[in-house]
Amino acid sequence: MPGGLGSFIASEISGAVRRNVTVYALMGFAALLMFCAAGYALNALHSHLALQHGTVAASLYIAGGLLLSGLISLGIALYLKNRRRPGPPMAATAMMAAPLVAPLAAKLAGSRKGWRVALIGGVVVLGAVLGRQFFGNDDTGEGNA
Repeated sequence: MPGGLGSFIASEISGAVRRNVTVYALMGFAALLMFCAAGYALNALHSHLALQHGTVAASLYIAGGLLLSGLISLGIALYLKNRRRPGPPMAATAMMAAPLVAPLAAKLAGSRKGWRVALIGGVVVLGAVLGRQFFGNDDTGEGNA
């Protein structure tokens, strides 16, 4: 019985991996086709502009358009890079502290004095979580890598 369960799980995992590889391969192929189509469209635009304005002017128009697109993309990337990131949610901070506190709470839960110590420890952890949440983010933006 355990062998059948293991082979079932292995076949499900291999099927999921196979599907993911197929999907990502098709997405990569689609991206390659779109890249080629964009190059072909630029060539067609160059040919059209060359008939109207000459080959040098057409090349300069295409180069200028690509330069402008690159500068706009760079500006957007720099804006997104320098934008202030939101702080971590309080639940994530509490989940990080929980594995540290849980063994201590389980050990102290058996004794009468342990409840008081556990309560004080809980208040300290709650204070640390709230302190990090409220005072952990500085407005200068330094330290946000």
